[in-house]
Amino acid sequence: MRNILRREYPVGEQWILGIFQTYREVNQAFFQLLSKAASKHKLTALQLIVLRVLREHPEIRLTELAEKLNLGNSTTSGIVDRMVKASLVERERTKQDRRAMTLTLTDKGMELWRETDATRLNLLRPLLDLPEDDQRELERIQQDVLRILRQSREEA
Repeated sequence: MRNILRREYPVGEQWILGIFQTYREVNQAFFQLLSKAASKHKLTALQLIVLRVLREHPEIRLTELAEKLNLGNSTTSGIVDRMVKASLVERERTKQDRRAMTLTLTDKGMELWRETDATRLNLLRPLLDLPEDDQRELERIQQDVLRILRQSREEA
């Protein structure tokens, strides 16, 4: 891969593509660990993410949940349907609009979130083996990269 990049792209662009590839690999590794943590509790990775979002945003509407998951409403609705059947999530009609529904975690869903979150954090704990200075530097660089990419996105 590196040889192909050297021939096709100038040095600066090679570096950008290398960073992009590294972020993709890190993202894939995180998702694989998330999937592993979820499967230990008989969940999918997306269901685990739904638990987290509902924990952070109680009484969220389906459309808002779909936006946070970057999924369509019908896909999100299918995930929620299965979680309602498993007694992890409740749908409630809003008082302002009887047609609208909000989603909340049940007690069972909240307990499962706590268990899966502990499993997930345990799987990620080896990251703490990085020296503290490297942890701080990585966080600083990531925040800079995010700031630059967000600015680029807004300008595009």
